Amino acid sequence: MMRIVLLMLTMMLFSGCDIKGQYNKQFIYEGEGYILEMAENRILVVENKYLNKTWKDIMNDYVGESIWLRTNAKNLKAGQKIYYKIKDGIDESYPSQAYAKEIKVLIE
Repeated sequence: MMRIVLLMLTMMLFSGCDIKGQYNKQFIYEGEGYILEMAENRILVVENKYLNKTWKDIMNDYVGESIWLRTNAKNLKAGQKIYYKIKDGIDESYPSQAYAKEIKVLIE
């Protein structure tokens, strides 16, 4: 009886191991939205387009996703719709913060 219990425990232990490296894949976070604000080497992206507004103007009433993306891209302007991929992870604050791996301006 003790051998069966030990065998089952050993099987459960090894079944949780990552033998083939299948859990080492990096997750890619991506999204799209509108550039609300631009600051030094970063942009604030929100779900909806707001003209001539800042985060301070909308933050008390805004409901939705928002993220500050760090980027060195030079061709971006407030009001543009973009698609982005995030490098590494996302800092959980509000608005969220992350490094942009890729940014594409979308044509509306």
